[in-house]
Amino acid sequence: MSHIYDDRFFDYIDASARASARRFTALLFPLLRPESVLDLGCGRGVWLDEWRRAGARDILGVDGGYVDPDLLEIPRDCFRPADLTTPVPTDRRFALAQSLEVGEHLPPSAAETLVHSLTAAADRVLFSAAVVGQGGECHINEQPLSYWQALFAARGYRAYDAIRPALQADRTVAPWYRYNATLYVNDAGHAGLPDQILRHEVPTNRTLANGGDVAWRLRCAVLAPLPEPLVTGLAQLHATLRSRHIRLSPPRIQG
Repeated sequence: MSHIYDDRFFDYIDASARASARRFTALLFPLLRPESVLDLGCGRGVWLDEWRRAGARDILGVDGGYVDPDLLEIPRDCFRPADLTTPVPTDRRFALAQSLEVGEHLPPSAAETLVHSLTAAADRVLFSAAVVGQGGECHINEQPLSYWQALFAARGYRAYDAIRPALQADRTVAPWYRYNATLYVNDAGHAGLPDQILRHEVPTNRTLANGGDVAWRLRCAVLAPLPEPLVTGLAQLHATLRSRHIRLSPPRIQG
């Protein structure tokens, strides 16, 4: 990726990622019990840290070289810099691979490559990517959920829409995660899935519909016609203000 994501960007992302990841892992770990998790586009590793806290023993995060290793939330040997627009080979299979709100940052030509990297690494994939009009920094490939559903289907992975119904009203989870996240599973990964997941299988003749409440849909409708550079500028301004607030806020006293 040619765009460089700085500390301000990751400060903003991490502010919502921690609480969101905690809720996701609380929901999914008892159902999937993944002993190993791969995260493509992991940032500083907040999500992997929550998977590890939940019980995953083997974690690996992959992202660009712009991630400051001194600010990682996971051990350095659990992080690998790589270009996500090219295939990401791994030396082992994982119980779960994930990529959350990353696909929109990659050019359309790399969409199939990202899906290939994920499906080559695991039989079960947790995936979300920005929908049209969602807005954000350098969102160059916002797509409806059905776009990614088709790419996973071409690799033999079926969609299970079990997460959105469970978390769509939970405001501790950032809207882009609770409205976009889908579990994709191939035939091998289907074995052992609990009924709480199986009952949400999306028929192959049905496309995933975009989610969101009225406010979210209005946001998408307003931002969709705007040019990407303008939306990126607005997102950068918002992230800068949010990052300053985070850094100036006194630490919370635990206990």
